[in-house]
Amino acid sequence: MNTLLVLPWDQARGGVVSVGENLARYLQTQGHNVLFLHAGPSIVLKTGTNKLGFPAVQLRLSFPFALPRRVISAVAFPFLFPFVLGQLLWFLRRHRIQIVNLHYVIDNFFYFAICKLFLPIHLVTSIHGADAFYKGKPRQSYSRAFRFLLRFSDLVVLPSDAYRTKLLEAFPNVFRKTIFIHNGINPAQFRPQERRLNDARERYMLCVAELREYKSIDVLLHAAKPLLMAEAALSLKLAGDGPLRQELESLASSLGIRSQTQFLGTKSAVEIVELLHGCEVLVLPSREEPFGIAIIEAMACRKPVVATRVGGIPEIIEHGISGVLVEPENPAALAEGIRSVLGNPGLQRTLAENAYHRAKERFFFNHTGAAYESAFCSLVSLHNA
Repeated sequence: MNTLLVLPWDQARGGVVSVGENLARYLQTQGHNVLFLHAGPSIVLKTGTNKLGFPAVQLRLSFPFALPRRVISAVAFPFLFPFVLGQLLWFLRRHRIQIVNLHYVIDNFFYFAICKLFLPIHLVTSIHGADAFYKGKPRQSYSRAFRFLLRFSDLVVLPSDAYRTKLLEAFPNVFRKTIFIHNGINPAQFRPQERRLNDARERYMLCVAELREYKSIDVLLHAAKPLLMAEAALSLKLAGDGPLRQELESLASSLGIRSQTQFLGTKSAVEIVELLHGCEVLVLPSREEPFGIAIIEAMACRKPVVATRVGGIPEIIEHGISGVLVEPENPAALAEGIRSVLGNPGLQRTLAENAYHRAKERFFFNHTGAAYESAFCSLVSLHNA
């Protein structure tokens, strides 16, 4: 089977990128051919290798009224559209692509729905969260390009059953071709790293998240205040960056916990693994969350997790068994959830072991990969029947 995975960006890390990387590696182990396509700056198709090490192409998928030059893009679009479309059709035909799997839908991907009109390809659209929802709810309106893509998709994949239900609120007509497949991680990437023998044992809570409103880092800072003030040796580490960084740093200062709160910025995959293995608890305080890949990463590292009961998170964590769930937007509840873990080493060990086994049984990438492979093969078999 020849599969093209389409992602908006060529990056080395990120939730969507992780899904694409693990899916590609799984499909390769099963003998399938995998190529990547990323939106790029050039209107001429460029071939090479992406940051994940896979064969990939880049192409500027021109779109009318695109920011930042709306007028110029609108004028240029009638001339660029047939040129770009022609290159895509040539590429798909040359490589005998059978499955085109779009990840994190952007309007520019409408080209692939048009390609489906000319070629016998199967279009699978994987929605990851913010590409289809706003603050955890269906958007008030959707672009024509988005609706066009859903209409011509053979299959629409969501990362959790909760978000599949949300999508069907807005698009009940796609019920028969909509499924959910939980995201998964590669456990080999989360094995313990050798730690320096002279390192002093740090005690810290960890949050791996973008510094954006929906991640609710402000609530975490309020929840952390009584915990940090009660234990001078305890700290909070925030791995991730985003537009709210300066505001959140100011909040930490105003709460009197800035000296015990480390804003680490964006970290590499290797650095995240080291941080996970060193922490006492991972905290994900999100206001809404399609899935929560950081939770699975912590579980793979045998670390207890405290997270909010939103979106797809309750499909990962069994409260009191493989983690602790609390209500969102509630600093007191979040603080109590974290305190119950930090103050009970026995509970820490039990939650961590249960979490690891749950991740192994349900959320390692072989499960995710097999589910995608089965869905792809069903589409191809149905076409050949």
